[in-house]
Amino acid sequence: MSLRELRLYRVALPARQQYTMSNSAVSTPFSTVVELIDSDGLRGYGEVCLASPQYQSAHSAGVVASFELLAPAVLGLDPLQHSVVNAAMNASLDGHPEGKAAIDIACWDLAGKALKRHVVDLLGGAATDRILTYHVVGISDADTAAADAVRLQDTGITRIQLKAGGRPIDQDIDAIRAVAGVMRPSTDLAVDTNRGWTSGEAIRVSNACAGLTLSLEQPCATEAELAAIKPHLRHPLIVDENATDLRSIARQITQGTADGFGLKISRLGGLSTMQAVRNLCHSARVPMSSDDAWGGDIIAAAGVALGATLDPALSRGAWIAHPYHQTHYDDTHGPRLENGYVTLPRGGHGLGLVLEDGCFGDPVAVYHR
Repeated sequence: MSLRELRLYRVALPARQQYTMSNSAVSTPFSTVVELIDSDGLRGYGEVCLASPQYQSAHSAGVVASFELLAPAVLGLDPLQHSVVNAAMNASLDGHPEGKAAIDIACWDLAGKALKRHVVDLLGGAATDRILTYHVVGISDADTAAADAVRLQDTGITRIQLKAGGRPIDQDIDAIRAVAGVMRPSTDLAVDTNRGWTSGEAIRVSNACAGLTLSLEQPCATEAELAAIKPHLRHPLIVDENATDLRSIARQITQGTADGFGLKISRLGGLSTMQAVRNLCHSARVPMSSDDAWGGDIIAAAGVALGATLDPALSRGAWIAHPYHQTHYDDTHGPRLENGYVTLPRGGHGLGLVLEDGCFGDPVAVYHR
């Protein structure tokens, strides 16, 4: 079994309405889909979709360009040998974990189909078939944010992420207080600024909201800033953008900076690294999520598969972008949010999706062995 062809597709996943963060607004991201074809004719799929170039250092055009080096490095290899595939990608190109993630996910999908198993089984087995998820309340005035939080809880959501930052700090405090005021006992609230506050602002917000039950997700831009403010915060600190690899995650656990992690599969380079991070977080008893920045059914299925293997006591859920763009590659089995949970897709082996030939249109690039 060896990889003989890689096809690359570009798919638009426009937001139903503008998705606002402190440093950017998401409107029409393009997803990069990888189709790997092996020597037996089996097909595996991977995906990466970056919400905006302001949200992370990578950008969509750079992901596409990375396959000029990544594709020749993996063609001819056995997709079941994940360590060999990842070593070949790392030897061919430093960094650029997003393109590597798409290939790695496609190899897991292929492995599942070849072995007639679901990816969740290959990752260690499902602790649950219904995976907790969360929904975002975008940046808005306090009354609008509170009304959105009530509406979401009425649909079964029990985890809400409130976006903040990029505006006068008093407006953030007002919105946080308003949303916290409508939280039900079973609902968790995380305030996420996507690196949007200064150190002083983060400490001020935490002090102003000291009596409220919530966590602060990635309030500042750098790991050094997070470590500096940690002793002064009144709330748990969740690390997102600074959780870039296994080493950085281990360091922030050891130093006591992180009370939990919001993890992106594409930022870490794929399911292989996510599996290692999961094992570390389980061992250290640190909560984590299994998310990505944006994307369709493929990256959602990958996130849900890893999320299903998390210890429920340490799971911060698995976020999927489908509620925000309403596009499915697989109308029947594509992951979707229902009553606050996402169900594992079981349409077939691998990631559990059934993707029709030609559903992504013509490839923008084809690489052959």
